[in-house]
Amino acid sequence: MMQALFTLTVRAAAVAALALSAGAASAQATAAPPPGDSPAKTLRAEVATPVNAAQEAARAGQKEQAETKLREAAAVPDLSMFEQAVIERGRASVSLSGRDWAQAIRSLEVVVQSNQFGGADQLQMVELLAKLTYQEKDYLRSVSWLRRYLQEGGSDASLRDLLPQALYLANEYKAAAEELETRVAADEAAGRTPSEQTLRLLSSSYVQAKDDAGYVRTLERMAMSYPKPEYWTELLSRVTKQPGFSERLWLDVYRLRFAANLMRGADEYVEMAQLALNAGYPAEALKVIDRGLSLSLLGNGKDAANHTALRERASKAAEKDSADLSRAESSARSARDGDALVNLGFAHVTAGTPAKGVQLMEQGLAKGNLRRADEARLHLGLALWQAGRKDDAVKTLADVKGNDGAASLARVWSVFVRSPAGKV
Repeated sequence: MMQALFTLTVRAAAVAALALSAGAASAQATAAPPPGDSPAKTLRAEVATPVNAAQEAARAGQKEQAETKLREAAAVPDLSMFEQAVIERGRASVSLSGRDWAQAIRSLEVVVQSNQFGGADQLQMVELLAKLTYQEKDYLRSVSWLRRYLQEGGSDASLRDLLPQALYLANEYKAAAEELETRVAADEAAGRTPSEQTLRLLSSSYVQAKDDAGYVRTLERMAMSYPKPEYWTELLSRVTKQPGFSERLWLDVYRLRFAANLMRGADEYVEMAQLALNAGYPAEALKVIDRGLSLSLLGNGKDAANHTALRERASKAAEKDSADLSRAESSARSARDGDALVNLGFAHVTAGTPAKGVQLMEQGLAKGNLRRADEARLHLGLALWQAGRKDDAVKTLADVKGNDGAASLARVWSVFVRSPAGKV
């Protein structure tokens, strides 16, 4: 699709080149020199006439006659460099008319390198060379012309976007990533959201360059700006596949999948509900089961009775837990370490009172002597998010350390909280 697009662009430019070349040959016998060149460049009638005739023949589809007229112009004695450039430009125009892209490239390169034309004329030929070489899949050559086009003031946004694509297709993956990173950074600094196409090309460049850190960083950007299920799934999959990932954190993985609406099958809902029950959060388990039922993922088929029994279990446990929460606070405060307050606070969060839960969790962290301080910070980050304190949640999640997967999972949670999908 991309290739076809630029083929059409080249053909449109070919028509412009024909008109441009014709104008150069017929517009009197003089042409303004490029800056720094001295006398005006002259074009004798005996050169201009056959070049114009060649282009007329090319337009009429008379290739042989066009080539004959160009040979006639080239045979004029004592050709100046400017006249040679005009003839070669005419040859490029005839080649473009006949879709002889290879010859058009050769002729245009001769003309551009002669430096006999300046300003907009020269830039238009550089632009055409960039497009033609890309179309012919000579990507490194196209990169060279694209860079020159941009350096000389070219402003066509499509060519600007073509440069990293050409680098990528030339297998210059690191250079493509560097080019794209510069553009993404500029967009972010200006408060603009980089296009998804740009980010996808950047992520692919990092994959091909075997730069895993760059790939993950770009994947996070895609998930934050374009929160699609596949991006969140990939980020979470990478976390859970890390060596040393703790089984205790699976419930927190499911919590993000639940929040991002990634859960699809009945098995996921059942497993998350059971994990929440086992961890002592029955209100959370009940919420998960009820969503599964509302989506008709639970309560159907051969396991319908098991789903009903699981809900009854969660409902009874949630009722008991609700009655116990107020009595448990005194005991938690008198404990030597802060684990009881943290756990109690998170129970409040999962039961629907996040503000109260955050207060208790912060007191527990302040008390210290925690068995798993990083896991406690991860849960506090989730609690702050649930309480609507997004900025505080991001700061807390950034403080999660450790090598059991908590830090990596906290990073993904932070991306989610900052993304449009993370609205509570």
